[in-house]
Amino acid sequence: MKWSKMELLHAPNGMIQFNESITFDQAAFSKMNQIRGLQNVTVSGHIQYDEQRDRAYADLDIAGVMILPCSVTNEDVDYAFHTQSLEEFAFEKLTDEDVHISKGDVVELMPVIFQLILMEIPLKVVKENVQYPRGKGWEVMKEEDYQKSKKDEIDPRLAKLKEFKTED
Repeated sequence: MKWSKMELLHAPNGMIQFNESITFDQAAFSKMNQIRGLQNVTVSGHIQYDEQRDRAYADLDIAGVMILPCSVTNEDVDYAFHTQSLEEFAFEKLTDEDVHISKGDVVELMPVIFQLILMEIPLKVVKENVQYPRGKGWEVMKEEDYQKSKKDEIDPRLAKLKEFKTED
């Protein structure tokens, strides 16, 4: 997904529409612990060139499925994602603005798309109907279950107050 400045200039209204399925090399995920792969990734949108500012603007809509490790069992979990973004590309080096600098006169979207996908990774994913591990004298619990068990429990420091009777 690359376009040169010349292609953008010659496009009707300076805009190019796209809708593509993309794949990522599995080696890109080999050193990452938080993601194991991507499937069915589609990118749609348009890229438009602004001659007055010498900038290209890419309106992106990205959807697909991430393969993430389960936080409890470390098994693969499919996690659907969807994100939208408007990205700006400059053709000259800038120091104070938050824009992507194109290499030469070519706008390349793949590194930006990969970065946007990585920003969508959730902190924790748990597989549905997971069996939480247990051992002798210990078990892993959901936070909700832990709070329910602690709700009825009385603080041992205050247990003696239960015996206290008030007189009318």
